[in-house]
Amino acid sequence: MRKIAIMGAGQSGLHLGVRLVRSGYDVTIISERSAEEIFNGPPTGATYLFNDTLQLEKELGLDLWADTAFHSTGFNINFGTPAGDFAFGIKSRTSKPGASIDQRLKFYQWIKLFEKLGGKFIVSDTTPSDLLACTAQFDLVVVSSGKGPLARLFTRDDERSTHTVPARKLVQIHINDFEHTHRTRFNSITLDAVMGAGEIITAPFYQKDDIQCAFLLIESIPGGPMDVFDDADSAAGILSRAKEMIRTLLPWRYPAFENAALVGNNAFLKGSFAPVVRKPVVRLNSTAAVLGVGDTVILNDPIVGQGGNNASKMANSYAQAIINRGDAPFDVEWMNRTFEEFWQYSRYVNRFCDIFLGPPAPHVVDVLQSATRYPEVASDFVNGFNHPPSLFPWLDNADAAREYLTRKTMIPASAAL
Repeated sequence: MRKIAIMGAGQSGLHLGVRLVRSGYDVTIISERSAEEIFNGPPTGATYLFNDTLQLEKELGLDLWADTAFHSTGFNINFGTPAGDFAFGIKSRTSKPGASIDQRLKFYQWIKLFEKLGGKFIVSDTTPSDLLACTAQFDLVVVSSGKGPLARLFTRDDERSTHTVPARKLVQIHINDFEHTHRTRFNSITLDAVMGAGEIITAPFYQKDDIQCAFLLIESIPGGPMDVFDDADSAAGILSRAKEMIRTLLPWRYPAFENAALVGNNAFLKGSFAPVVRKPVVRLNSTAAVLGVGDTVILNDPIVGQGGNNASKMANSYAQAIINRGDAPFDVEWMNRTFEEFWQYSRYVNRFCDIFLGPPAPHVVDVLQSATRYPEVASDFVNGFNHPPSLFPWLDNADAAREYLTRKTMIPASAAL
């Protein structure tokens, strides 16, 4: 039985660990925190999973909230002007539902399941020297430490990384409006964008204490009019500042937030990071190497909700490569090839994120405006969040966009753009 070590107990590490244990591997997950410490710790970034990812979880028996958490197909995208006016909006539905589960609850339950299935879970800090020792004990060591210290061992891929500084400042709180209704009105994914300011994303959220609420994620362009949270150091302060900002910049959306209340006083998160792609392999000496997975090697801004989805899909891709390897060694060539095979999918994810982190190209604006008039275009766009490659090449190329809109709207090519 081949022995696999996974450093980190997050979305990708736990997904990979459970799939390998179910496939007959001897798997050890090493985490800096216990399951209980994760559950009782501070909030993590709210991760909305689209249906393809949920199906991967279902295959492994990881969809533990299929019957309790709210699953949504609604998808709204609104655009406003810096002057506070509504510009246009897209309303559509995803073909199959998605959901957002508090990762503190999710990882706690997944760790317990991993151990029940026979996996070994060890709580320990891990240093680079520990990694070297692990390579002598295991057939393969996979680093799934997210943005943690071990991730810094992996070299930035300058050709594939397009950011050197954070493109957005991030603020997240968990809210509801139960004072007036029995279920939160935030029952669809909604993205509200203001040019030159940033984005506000809301979606249903199943909080760790079995509370169905919503997350509110504000993506502020540094120095822009949404960037007003630097001195807000409490959930109440963030909510108050958010309402004030929304009333000023997005008055047409303010009624949805007017009665929003906090789920808890610690239900908030602030931070920023530069999206990055890192080289997937770290050579520890002439013979030992480790492989990175998830946010360790592909870290995207959450603007289009791909982080958790990409992590799970990457873990699934790695698991299949490990299984297909049989008894052959997990050498550096295999590690690099395994990453490259997944990159053929993730390059579209990364480009999707970058398109919406920058000022939209004219053809992107035309596609989005067409989506307000043509339901098929709107459906294609919102369902692309589940599978970003389906958005290409027409989201990234003016000629392809012209051909796409001509085909979808049946209007003359000369007038499509």
